[in-house]
Amino acid sequence: MIEEARAVAERWLPAFLEGRRADDELYAEGVTTWHNIGEREAEVQRTPSRTRQVEAGADLRVEDVRMHVFDGGWVLQATTVGTNAAGALVRVPTCLVVTLRDGRIARFEEYADSRAADALFG
Repeated sequence: MIEEARAVAERWLPAFLEGRRADDELYAEGVTTWHNIGEREAEVQRTPSRTRQVEAGADLRVEDVRMHVFDGGWVLQATTVGTNAAGALVRVPTCLVVTLRDGRIARFEEYADSRAADALFG
């Protein structure tokens, strides 16, 4: 149901914007994330990658957020901006496709501009 997906998305979004993991109850067991950069899939870590970057000295925020909810999940388009740990400017456009299983987040698919992401991790 689209209402169920919207409710989960609205609970998840504030944590995402703050760079932290949302409440555990929102995630299905074994929730995974796939990244177009390197085409790799992994189980979601407790600490989001943006949080790990900030802890390493980056200054990042998410801007231009647009979310489109559908039956079974949502698509989030956004841009991560700021500076990386070395102080270089960062601007990474991203599209995140989130799918639900039994009303909980089961999978993330992240499509990011690979050249722009090099500045974040370089």
